[in-house]
Amino acid sequence: MSRPVAGLAVAWTLASTADNFVMFVLLWIAGPQGWTGAETALLVVAARVPTVAGGILGGRAVDRFGPVPMLIADGGARVVLMGALAVAGWGQHPSLWVVIGLCAAAGTTPPLAYSASRTLTPLLVDDESLPRVNAWLGIGDQLPMVLGAVLAGPALGLLGPGRAFLVPFAMMLIVAGIAIRLPRRRTTSPETAEVPRVRWSKGPVVGLIALSAVYYFTYGPFESVLPHFTRDQLRSGVSGYTVLWVAFGVAALSTVPLASWLGRRRPGLVNAIGALVWGLVTLPIVSMYTLPPAVAIFVVSGAVWGPYSAIETTALQRWVDPAAHGAMFGTQRALLAIASPLGAAAGALALDHTSPASILAISALSCSAAGAIAAWPLRAVGARRGP
Repeated sequence: MSRPVAGLAVAWTLASTADNFVMFVLLWIAGPQGWTGAETALLVVAARVPTVAGGILGGRAVDRFGPVPMLIADGGARVVLMGALAVAGWGQHPSLWVVIGLCAAAGTTPPLAYSASRTLTPLLVDDESLPRVNAWLGIGDQLPMVLGAVLAGPALGLLGPGRAFLVPFAMMLIVAGIAIRLPRRRTTSPETAEVPRVRWSKGPVVGLIALSAVYYFTYGPFESVLPHFTRDQLRSGVSGYTVLWVAFGVAALSTVPLASWLGRRRPGLVNAIGALVWGLVTLPIVSMYTLPPAVAIFVVSGAVWGPYSAIETTALQRWVDPAAHGAMFGTQRALLAIASPLGAAAGALALDHTSPASILAISALSCSAAGAIAAWPLRAVGARRGP
């Protein structure tokens, strides 16, 4: 792997980890801070709704100004906002409304890192190398689950709920530093496409992105409900919660390299089946009352989850006109970034009316239903042949 590709992979991993870390911290401190389920839901939505505008407008900015300047912009903006969050919560009891405002501002820029990294990749490597490089970027989708969970507990314990935001502050500072050194022009010779590229608004492309949006929405309650499930049913604390997400993330990392093989022929069908299977293998966790079997289920769950993003990315890069990659990936990231938190918000609201186990069961079954429904229309779309 070349130095620019390695730098891009590290920058994307840190940017994604910073985003995950913030959400882990917010969801875990909600209860101890005395925030109600409705207030927690409002915080989650406020942190993610601006991502829609950030993705749609930011993706187009990537096409117009280039991926590297936009990656630098994301790094700089979040350095300022994470620093502000740390200052606002320095006294260990941050104001809910101040946190909501700063998180809403910080929610506008994360799609820039995603769109920029996916747009820049085909400029750095040839078509044959795309699956392998996207697998490396896929690590940046999965590793943050591990790093966010691993870092959140110690950061909260050592620094407190406000100063913990110094961790993503440092991460984004490194992202900006790496981005400044990335090449801004194509470093490989353009290749003749094997098939005509299409507008990203064409049916199968939209179908693949829509599957992900529904999948992430139906998965969302696991983010907001799992802390309560861990405390109430598994009788564990932040350490148990951390172990669950670390197990999930490590298992996901272990299967990311399978993405290039799994998506070789029909990436849409593979991802639809992946969503279906994920719900089925995760569902048994609702009947667990101790941590060890729950961790075992999360290992299997993470292994199924792992290759999904890299499969989708490679397919979209090959199917869609490169001139529109920024807009496509920005919009895609906006949808995914809002889908999961909206699902998390729905789960948080449901906690006021039903048990954590019931919410997780509905979430898992909904993921399976989404995959089953999407499998038929996406069955015939080939990896290289495209839509």
